[in-house]
Amino acid sequence: GMPALASPAPLLARAPPRARRHARLARCTASGEPSSASVRVFKGGSAEVLFGAKQNLLGCIERGDDDGVELAVKELAGLNPTPAPARSEKLLGSWQLAWSRQASSSNPFQRAFAKWSTKNLQILSADGLENFIELGPMTVSARAPIRAVSDERTEVSISTIDIALFGNVVRRMEMTPKPGRGAGWVEQTFLDDEMRI
Repeated sequence: GMPALASPAPLLARAPPRARRHARLARCTASGEPSSASVRVFKGGSAEVLFGAKQNLLGCIERGDDDGVELAVKELAGLNPTPAPARSEKLLGSWQLAWSRQASSSNPFQRAFAKWSTKNLQILSADGLENFIELGPMTVSARAPIRAVSDERTEVSISTIDIALFGNVVRRMEMTPKPGRGAGWVEQTFLDDEMRI
């Protein structure tokens, strides 16, 4: 997600995603629709609870259970193992978008292309952020400087957008912030080595 990202946050997985086992923790009715969420009780330590919560989230994504995803996102926010995630080195790297229910105020490029993209990456470095979306032979790359403005919030201001066909940039747009509509933000509610919300 990008400027003025509202809850619920997108879920990003470290790219390339590691192979992981998908546990199905919620019950489905005979019609295949999710029923009320079931609860799985863990008797182990915090690592087991965190693992179970992450597997529940991945299972909800796999089933297309958006309401279940939102509940799992809230649960994981309470289990965040990384203090001050917006300031953490773990934030840096390449992240694959795994799920998003974008608000109307979020990044228009992610909203427009999310359904059709074959690759939707968010690449964070000390120098800034790049949203990279691949649509067959076309790519859209939006670059922005970023800065942590709190322990959880990262300010983002898109500066350049490149549209390329077969690897050749055919259109470059330099963005000039409008008064009152300059920077957006990304709320980092959960961060570990494999997952970012």
